Amino acid sequence: MSQRLIEIVLPEGRGDDVAELLLEQNFEHYWRNTIDDNQARIRIVLESSEVETVFDILEPYLENLPGATAFLLHIEASIPRVTPVDVEPVEHEGEDEENSNKPGRISRHELYDDIAANTLINTTYLTMVILSAVIAAIGLVRNDMAIIIGAMVLAPLLIPNVAFALANTLGDTKLAAKGAKTAGLGFLLACIIGIVLGAVFTVDPATPSIVSRTQLHWSDLVLALASGAAGVLAFTSGGQLSLIGVMVAVALMPPLVTAGLLFGSGMFQLGTKALELALANVICVNLAGIVTFSLQGIRPGTWWEKSKASRAKKKALFIWIILLAILTYILL
Repeated sequence: MSQRLIEIVLPEGRGDDVAELLLEQNFEHYWRNTIDDNQARIRIVLESSEVETVFDILEPYLENLPGATAFLLHIEASIPRVTPVDVEPVEHEGEDEENSNKPGRISRHELYDDIAANTLINTTYLTMVILSAVIAAIGLVRNDMAIIIGAMVLAPLLIPNVAFALANTLGDTKLAAKGAKTAGLGFLLACIIGIVLGAVFTVDPATPSIVSRTQLHWSDLVLALASGAAGVLAFTSGGQLSLIGVMVAVALMPPLVTAGLLFGSGMFQLGTKALELALANVICVNLAGIVTFSLQGIRPGTWWEKSKASRAKKKALFIWIILLAILTYILL
């Protein structure tokens, strides 16, 4: 895991409190100095896997301290070069068993900010959806997998679905609403683009790339489940999303555009089947996302938030599993 820098600004007389709070934590470096306006600054270098524990300790303290702020920064490089060292996890008295073993992932605070910041409906998002839908439509009509993969690389529907799964895991209704709204608009826009292009181009329903997306098979459900899990793992590990985006997009954008193309060409029965495949993929991606977030140990920091999140997660899992059961019944 990579390193992070936590910078804390707080009133001058409270620096010792932070040192006492974080006395048992593992740090690479710890500095404290005085800055203007009778303020102190504390800088801490630590592994990214340690950030969540430190932030959970600092959050209730800093929230009740006027003028106190903590920032989290990435460390791209350092001189001299730091060689990663395996550190045995420290178990503190009274610590939950579920939190005693830290998974190899970034903190939920960093994860939340990365995802929430990219669920806004703006010109960039809408443009990416339109471009991805147009490229996918051309690839489907021409039965050209290279072009279809080009549309998958854009992967505009990845983050809204991951955001919705994260919101259900944490019991965050605001993030759930943002993710659902952004994803819903993206799905609708992709389908509309497909309808328009379906009315313009000649769509052959016998084209292999279209036929494969008008039939729901067990392999499609497995693909969507694997894609959802892979997308979540990419986020929680802080890794690059380009290749994972392809895996997730393969389960979302192509069937939506296929449905639009068929609706635009007047083939409503086949279009409905493609829409069913898209719906099945959305269910599987979100279900896999919630399960993977849970297995990665993503949960709120306080007990009352954990209780709320647990209820929200169970409710979401129940709904997604019921919908998956209905799809399974259709397959049988």
